[in-house]
Amino acid sequence: MSNTGFRRLNEKSIHAKMIEGILSLCAYAIIILVLFYCTSKWEWPKWIIGVTVCLSLLSIPFHLYFLPKWEYRIWRYRISETSIEIIKGFLFKRKILIPMVKVQHVDAKQGPILKKYRLYTIVLSTAAGSHEIPGVSEETADEIRGEIEMYARLDDEQV
Repeated sequence: MSNTGFRRLNEKSIHAKMIEGILSLCAYAIIILVLFYCTSKWEWPKWIIGVTVCLSLLSIPFHLYFLPKWEYRIWRYRISETSIEIIKGFLFKRKILIPMVKVQHVDAKQGPILKKYRLYTIVLSTAAGSHEIPGVSEETADEIRGEIEMYARLDDEQV
């Protein structure tokens, strides 16, 4: 398949994903502390803590390095007059084709991590569900919304 016309996510999305990974690791640390407390208080088997600590340590390079870079490298999207195409996933590749006439509304959302990097996640809502394009700049988000609005008007006029 040709990557002609496909756009990438913003490069800043790598750093935003790394911060999300750090927050996930903090959640793992809290779980380990709770397990440690439960093990000492109620004499649970100590192997529970050992397994949890090992899995957490093994996940550090994935959360902080591999997953953010893989998402940036693999994620692609393309907007045309008739459809929106999204390619994502590294173990299980997904190619999503959303017909333009099925898009009901477009939303741009931004949490605190994305706000720090001035990024947005575009949410495309259809009757069947919603699809996201994460990690796009503010200018790109406005451009995507404008393109979809223009193409949706064309579809309304064609009907």
